[in-house]
Amino acid sequence: MKTTLSSLLAAGLMVPAIASAQNLNYNYVDAGLAFYPDFEDETFFGLDATASFAITPDIFVFGGMKYLTDDVDLIAFHIGPGYRFALDPRTDIYGGLTLEYQEVDYDNGSEDDTALGIRGGLRHRLTQEVELGGQIRAVTGDFDYVGFSAYAQYFVRPDLGLIGELDVYDGNLGLIGKVRFAF
Repeated sequence: MKTTLSSLLAAGLMVPAIASAQNLNYNYVDAGLAFYPDFEDETFFGLDATASFAITPDIFVFGGMKYLTDDVDLIAFHIGPGYRFALDPRTDIYGGLTLEYQEVDYDNGSEDDTALGIRGGLRHRLTQEVELGGQIRAVTGDFDYVGFSAYAQYFVRPDLGLIGELDVYDGNLGLIGKVRFAF
């Protein structure tokens, strides 16, 4: 009886630890490589990075940058506030408004645009080792577009994950591999 009671008590104490380990973290930085094999008649290769910082349990600031190069260079930045809504301890939907900057550099000059964007998505912690998610974004301005992405993250450790992502950027499919550090 004493062993059963102590086992139940230990299991009861572990449930909050397991649940909190599966909560979605909005404090992270990640970076990696991006490849878009057929983007506007270019084969782009470059860097992709994002970051998020939780201000409260539901409000966060997020941003990112993308640098892609071939005969033409493409640079994109975004930053803005976001709000998360927990559907359950392992599933969130979120959205945010962003300030978006895009620049295209050609051999004979460059064009750029600063505009507003809106981004939203879904994150789900499938297991303690795997998170799945997706995002849609709409960017206004001279370089307006709609894009979406889907990813899977494998947690090597609770604070370190490997991400594989499919991204559709203005109708062009890209592959992204990143490493994420959560804090």
